Amino acid sequence: MNYPHIDDLPVHERIHLQQQIVTQLIDRELIHAEAARLDVRLSPDEFDAALTGIRGVHNHEEFEQNLRDAGIIPELWRESLRFRLLISKITQTIVSPRIEISQADMESYYHDHREDYQRPEEVRVHQMLLESREAALEIKKHLQDGADFATLARQHSLSPDSAEGGLLGYFAAGALPPEFDAVIFSLPLRQVSDPVASPYGFHLLMVDRKRNAGQRPFAAVTDEIRERLYQEQEEVLLQQWLKELRENAEVMIDWEKILPRSSR
Repeated sequence: MNYPHIDDLPVHERIHLQQQIVTQLIDRELIHAEAARLDVRLSPDEFDAALTGIRGVHNHEEFEQNLRDAGIIPELWRESLRFRLLISKITQTIVSPRIEISQADMESYYHDHREDYQRPEEVRVHQMLLESREAALEIKKHLQDGADFATLARQHSLSPDSAEGGLLGYFAAGALPPEFDAVIFSLPLRQVSDPVASPYGFHLLMVDRKRNAGQRPFAAVTDEIRERLYQEQEEVLLQQWLKELRENAEVMIDWEKILPRSSR
């Protein structure tokens, strides 16, 4: 994506952007200074571990080339990552201990957001993946003669879930590819489908349970609600902490020197 040069922006947009940049630079300096005062530091090992996790299977050269291909300067990206990790460490040190989430808070959130915890109709799906349609039809014949689905899945399925007897789990409509959806929501319970083609081969599908749509109980979503409230409080308290830093700092900005005459 090609962004306009700052000099090509209308004057009011240019001023707003320049003010944003200056404010961000000041915030960054305030945060660095406060982190140093509190002796909150990011060790080289912590940075390297985070970088390795983000880089994944790519080596150093491949990852940096991917950044360049995306129009990102690797050195600036690493500096941005270092700052984000410092913010995370400050949050853990200063903000997180202030977070309090009570049972009443969670119950109130659940009551106010019940629509977020509606469970759609779901079916529990088992599958076998075979190399050819003929192989799938042969396995289906054995199943119709009374063979056990899980046993044959462990013996013949090419899918990683073969170790679990082909169990995929519960799925709502739309969670699987359309060609699978059309089959699993029309199959009678415990009946094996005809072979379903995919880029991986031919699948035999079987549904052994259905779960009706309904309200997920509070006890089942407590952890989700706690995590959501935790993140919300964390962000609010972090912004509050940053606001206090700004208010307690003596910062002088000479906009006459920062903004070009054409921007005033």
